[in-house]
Amino acid sequence: MRFITETELRDLYKAEPFTAYTLEPRTKLTPEARQFLVDRGIKLAEAQDSKSKSTGNGNGKSGTEQESWNVLRLRRRMESLESLFLMVGANLLSGGSTVLAEEVFALGRCFSEVKKTAWEQTSPVNLQFQDWSEAEMKNCSTYLGKHFDITEFHVRTENGAAIASLNHLRATLRELESAVLEAYWDKEFNVCSRQDLIEKINLIMNILCVMIWKCLGGQQCKT
Repeated sequence: MRFITETELRDLYKAEPFTAYTLEPRTKLTPEARQFLVDRGIKLAEAQDSKSKSTGNGNGKSGTEQESWNVLRLRRRMESLESLFLMVGANLLSGGSTVLAEEVFALGRCFSEVKKTAWEQTSPVNLQFQDWSEAEMKNCSTYLGKHFDITEFHVRTENGAAIASLNHLRATLRELESAVLEAYWDKEFNVCSRQDLIEKINLIMNILCVMIWKCLGGQQCKT
């Protein structure tokens, strides 16, 4: 099972606007992706999968086996992301951006806490980033959020290298949403059983948006 995210639909729509979208076999839309289609009045259709009708799930794997592979893939992605936080922080540090590097390291520790709860199958604790509360993390980036696009123009500015690195971190984090959905999708109730992980990941992305905004010369959200 693969999940189509809002980001994927938004990119497709930017490239060429469409009025109908066909959902391929063995794929689902995330709630945000479905809302994207609804907001634009785009009709949703599902393609018929004759192969899956005749051969079951079509890949020779049981549902339990497939779920375990999805969880393993999620873990490997989270480990890779954890190392990316360290690499971005180290690059910023070597480039002289000490304050920004320390913020990335702190954010990396927040992500490590989220990864730990995924491993241990426990509920995530409230994240702490500097002296920000979770409510402030959410409110601070309300107008930045998902639609904060970074282009070549931004990368050519004075803090271009830092902006590119932070944006790469943010984009990689966004990919985790579909991985979490694939690993923890409850077919019986048609919901994600670990939506709490997605919410924490979104909080970390919010902070990255604010950090990028500050690199672009925006005002601090919290004093």
